[in-house]
Amino acid sequence: MRSALVRLMPDRHLRCLIAAVGTLVFGIAVLPSVAAAQWRVRVEPAVGARPATVTAVTREVADSIPADETPVSLVVRCAGRQLEAFMTTRDQLDSDTNGDVRVRVQADSLRPRDVRWLATKANTGAFVPTPELRDLIQRSILHANALRVTASTLTHGRVTFTFPVAAFGPALDALRDACPNERGGALAEVR
Repeated sequence: MRSALVRLMPDRHLRCLIAAVGTLVFGIAVLPSVAAAQWRVRVEPAVGARPATVTAVTREVADSIPADETPVSLVVRCAGRQLEAFMTTRDQLDSDTNGDVRVRVQADSLRPRDVRWLATKANTGAFVPTPELRDLIQRSILHANALRVTASTLTHGRVTFTFPVAAFGPALDALRDACPNERGGALAEVR
């Protein structure tokens, strides 16, 4: 019965409402299924003096958009042997005069951490600063099923973006090959 209800209700909010009603009325939990992580990995091989680029992308769980719009995504990329991670949104993020975006990062049910990320030029995304990058990958992405990033946007106020991050292994291997200097850092073996 649970899977039939989930398939019939395409809207995530309606499924949550049905889950709440089912719990209250029938005493059963009818929870919407958790989206499986779908890391898409793109490898651009080295050409001449330019090193290979590896990009791993996972989209936000509730993001269903037309193909011509930018998806809400979490990106981990190695370009020019430099590792970086950033989040893209369609809303402008609220940043301070230094270009810092205050975000709350929570992996699964672990205690959330309040950190500052660096806003993109258009303020529609934020880069993870280098000191935070190791924590994000080692403590969150490699050990969690879902990563929640909460930030303030100019149009919708405080918004929580949920990214499925499980099954990062294949992306991790490709990133290690492109960024060998990070094998002992952010891309180190899981302990």
